[in-house]
Amino acid sequence: MTEPSFPRLPSPTFRLALTLLAPLALLTACTPEAGSGPTPLWQDEFTGTTLNPAHWGHQTGNGFMNGSEYVAGWGNNELEYYTDRPANVRVEDGQLVITARKEAFTGPAGGTPQTFGWTSGRIRTAGKFSRTYGKFEIRAKFPTGKGLWPAIWMLPEDPSPYASWAANGEIDIAEGWGSKPTQVAHTLHYGGVWPNNTYSGVTAEVPGGVNDWHTYTLEWRPGEIVWKIDGQVTQTKTAWWSAAKNPPGSDADLNPWPAPFDRPFHLLLNLAVGGNFDGNPDATTPDAAEMRVDYVRVYGLEDEARDPGARPDMTYPWTPRPARPALPDGNLVYNPSFDWADTDPRVTPDATHLDGVPQSAFWTLFTLDSAVTLSSDAAQGRALKADITAPGNVNYAVQVRQDGLNIEQGRRYEVSFDAWASTARAMMVKVGGGQDRGYAAYSGEQTVPLGTARTRHTLTFDMKGTTDAAARLEFNLGGAGANAVWLDDVQVRAVGDAAGPRPPAPDGNLLYNAAFTQNVPGDPGIPGVPGTAYWATWEDGASGLSAAVQDGEIQLKVAHVNPANNWHVQLNQVNVPLTQDRTYTLTFQGRADTPRSVAVVVGENGGSYARYLNATADLTPTAQTFTYTFTAPVTNPSAQFQVLGAVGAPGDAYTLGLRDFRLTPKP
Repeated sequence: MTEPSFPRLPSPTFRLALTLLAPLALLTACTPEAGSGPTPLWQDEFTGTTLNPAHWGHQTGNGFMNGSEYVAGWGNNELEYYTDRPANVRVEDGQLVITARKEAFTGPAGGTPQTFGWTSGRIRTAGKFSRTYGKFEIRAKFPTGKGLWPAIWMLPEDPSPYASWAANGEIDIAEGWGSKPTQVAHTLHYGGVWPNNTYSGVTAEVPGGVNDWHTYTLEWRPGEIVWKIDGQVTQTKTAWWSAAKNPPGSDADLNPWPAPFDRPFHLLLNLAVGGNFDGNPDATTPDAAEMRVDYVRVYGLEDEARDPGARPDMTYPWTPRPARPALPDGNLVYNPSFDWADTDPRVTPDATHLDGVPQSAFWTLFTLDSAVTLSSDAAQGRALKADITAPGNVNYAVQVRQDGLNIEQGRRYEVSFDAWASTARAMMVKVGGGQDRGYAAYSGEQTVPLGTARTRHTLTFDMKGTTDAAARLEFNLGGAGANAVWLDDVQVRAVGDAAGPRPPAPDGNLLYNAAFTQNVPGDPGIPGVPGTAYWATWEDGASGLSAAVQDGEIQLKVAHVNPANNWHVQLNQVNVPLTQDRTYTLTFQGRADTPRSVAVVVGENGGSYARYLNATADLTPTAQTFTYTFTAPVTNPSAQFQVLGAVGAPGDAYTLGLRDFRLTPKP
């Protein structure tokens, strides 16, 4: 579980990808648990009839304030509104009961009342109990049902000497996917300040399923963290790191070992609903679900004051790696047309293959709650065919990719490929990092529309990150219905040096074409809307978004509101240059035909989508000026500005009018 605050924001998508891709932990025999002693140092047996206020505090709402900015959905697109009502958090029969309920509940969200479809509970010991090292033992049972997300986890007690998330760490003792009744995740978050963070962990099998009572234990010593289920070891971690500089670039930028896991942490217990971990509820999800906790006990360990030893050998983002050379024609993609025989001398013994697909060396398939059959289509020149019968809920639910591309800092790259589908749809294409890079998106996450005819698609990007000899090319085919997609002749080539940060407009504005009057060759803007160079719109395919420009105002018309997430409708401009620790002012005029609250965002384009500015604008039929200030937490020459469309009742229609955008650094 993550509790972000900008710039301490996790990437829920990356975090989920890590957990799903980690190996399944098998229960192993363990020695008797020595040193815990007969009496806990701190405990709650949940006796009585109410939660002990000396031990626990409630967190309420659907998000939190970060200074003057409101972060909705707890940074994970969660649906629930946490309350302190007995209906959501109660003590009975010697147990803590946290109940998620499907019900309409209206509460403040960033100062504006909103109605949510779920309620639940979240409690923590922050300010009441925290500890460095020890044995943390929790006996609990988790609910099941698509979209439920029970969690037992730990965060650093403020203030921490290690900046912010995730350089200051997070320990997830046990997190459950509601759709996976026999598994929990054990995860550590650490590294640099987000988005330069990383994490590692396993998916552990729970004998008998999470619906039964189980004891989840964390033993934390200097330089070692051990997870157990019912007394049996499921994971041991002895290597991590914390960066003192953001972004880190060398070993000299590290905090002393064993930071960040050498400071006090507090406990959190909650039951989330929806969001990026297990997706949103569906028709099979119960309307009420309970997470029960029998006790929480914390013991000392006899060796918890031991010397952590020397820093272990680890791989960092800046650690040099052997680079796989490009092919003679400059292509970084091996077996680009899915036609290399396994006997080809270029096919190395460690090359991956697609199950059941001949001549597929160097390619990999990842699936998440989805079903796809891959084949070599002889009728299409041996193009790879993906027959998707269950698409999953997210685009990476079906992912065809190639790892091992050497993407060098300061270079410009061209990605090109043939792709088409059995029915018109879109897919997401990305060149990015793996686990030790936090699954960063060097290319951004590029949405590519597919038609039914074979078409050549070309994308370009500048590599702004540290050179990555193990970068990944991803074709994300999930979340777009049951259909077939073909891929062929895949190319990734260096085509020159990356451009420097784009300069401000002549009037000093970092946002180009603020008056919606420009048409620029090579930058078509919003398709079919003259005067929109440098701007783009995006929608989920169900919102009925259309755009027009009139008298310097861009008008966004939405036919069907999505009541859950405002990011299903977007107005975007990318390649906005920002400098770390520089303060910026954003202004614009906005109106709506009916009162609407929209999100106003400046942040990372792709990757973990860090939000440097995460604010709202309450629009009315009368145009008004909105002004915001924020400080960039990192240098980003290609940041993204966004207005995210309004929510409302299902089926609502509305029109937004926006003009005179201006983003400038403060003197």
